[in-house]
Amino acid sequence: MHILSPIIETPLQVLIERIKDIKVLVIGSGTAGVTTAIELASRGVGPVAILEAGPLVLTEHVGSSPFARRDDLAPAIHDLVRYPTSWTSTQEHAGGVRRANNMAWSAVGGRTIFWGGCTPRFDAHDFADWPFGLDEFSPYYDRAEKLMRVSGSRAGSPHFFSGDEQDAIIGKLNRAGIPASRAPLGVDTSEGHNGNISHGFDSAIARLLRSGYLARLDTVASLQGKICLTADVMVARLHVEGGRVTAVDLHDQKTGQTSTVVVHCRVVLAGGAIQSTRLAMASGIDGGNGLVGRYLGDHLFVQGLMKLKEAPRDPALYVLVNPSEKDRYQIQLQGCFSETWYSPYHATVWLDPHPEGRYVLFYCFGSGSVEYNNRLHLDPGEKTGAGMRDYSVVYDRSALDLSLLEDMQACIPRVCEAMGAELVRMQVNEPGSALHEIGGLRMGTDAASSVTDEWGCFHHLNNLSVADSATWPYQGPANSYLSITAWSLRHADGLARRLAE
Repeated sequence: MHILSPIIETPLQVLIERIKDIKVLVIGSGTAGVTTAIELASRGVGPVAILEAGPLVLTEHVGSSPFARRDDLAPAIHDLVRYPTSWTSTQEHAGGVRRANNMAWSAVGGRTIFWGGCTPRFDAHDFADWPFGLDEFSPYYDRAEKLMRVSGSRAGSPHFFSGDEQDAIIGKLNRAGIPASRAPLGVDTSEGHNGNISHGFDSAIARLLRSGYLARLDTVASLQGKICLTADVMVARLHVEGGRVTAVDLHDQKTGQTSTVVVHCRVVLAGGAIQSTRLAMASGIDGGNGLVGRYLGDHLFVQGLMKLKEAPRDPALYVLVNPSEKDRYQIQLQGCFSETWYSPYHATVWLDPHPEGRYVLFYCFGSGSVEYNNRLHLDPGEKTGAGMRDYSVVYDRSALDLSLLEDMQACIPRVCEAMGAELVRMQVNEPGSALHEIGGLRMGTDAASSVTDEWGCFHHLNNLSVADSATWPYQGPANSYLSITAWSLRHADGLARRLAE
């Protein structure tokens, strides 16, 4: 147990005893869950209870902590809370092959305590399959950038990385016909003075602690507009009856005990696309159209390293090669480093450019096609101690995906040439490795062809909704963190209206 847990967390038994007071039960404490909870609490809704399967390990992003540059300790923190995930092809799945080939994290704050910081928006083309367009979504981007304190997005918040040599590289790329710009980052760069202290990296747990709404249920007189947090509790099942969620199975990770708790409140899925979909499927929710668990996707991911001819005077570099209508991929260029390879799980490596560094890391993300047959599979064997079955994502890359991967790999040498750099290494990473999953609880206006509506509410369950990217029919090549935060703000708007009815 974290030393702060007794003052931050509401004990599970207290939550169970006060469950009748809860107005909204949020499952997941990443940016989707916390953004939803804070938005509702700010409107006087409460108490809002957040349940998190993982433990409290950090109260801020690792990059804002003293561990940021400790490449010996930061990976050890990852190891405390990470778990393997399995993405397998249809052929492998038919042969009974289940490989643990990627990693995810289970902790208070979710991936927001480890994420890489890049916060571009999707563009208009990316909303073609959504039930609304960019014009309607743009105000939520504005709000998300403000609450996340995205650098370069508003007055008084300059870009986190800016310098003459970085701008010279951006100029070279643009002159070569490669659209490039400074990267917007979820790092607060407002000036520290007159009592203001920069918040550093955005993270859900830090936002929740700063909000002023977090309280223990048993320590406050008034619960209106309050949020409580209970960690180390896995929601193993939702019980559904009469078109609504009527009870939840709560598994205490500390004691191994599972309790079935009757609920009379709104329930929000916010565990991320895979875990929210997994819970819906484990609960027997099918939507009546066989679409629950379908249309799963992730970014196509090409990773590599290039080497500059000489070390720049200013080694700080974070540049975006932006997508176009034709080229649906985006490249993050980070440097300059002295090493020759980095794990994508070392998300904050770019905080530490080396004075003599010549190596530039690139992450290239492409918009994968979203196919009906790409799905979540729950293993039919015995359930785990938490009452949940193991799972695999059954996923095949389409012909369009393979073509886009070729285009992505062909673009990298052009980028190197424009920068005057040598391509050192490039690899295509496995499906699921980008950790930008979408789908499983697809949204749309037609209940026959979707699971949730345009506000994330289940068509056939009147008190269940989704605040995360499980609802998305498609995603652009941009890192999805900002868009998840913006979507959860929109979801909260819709939920607040329903609560007021």
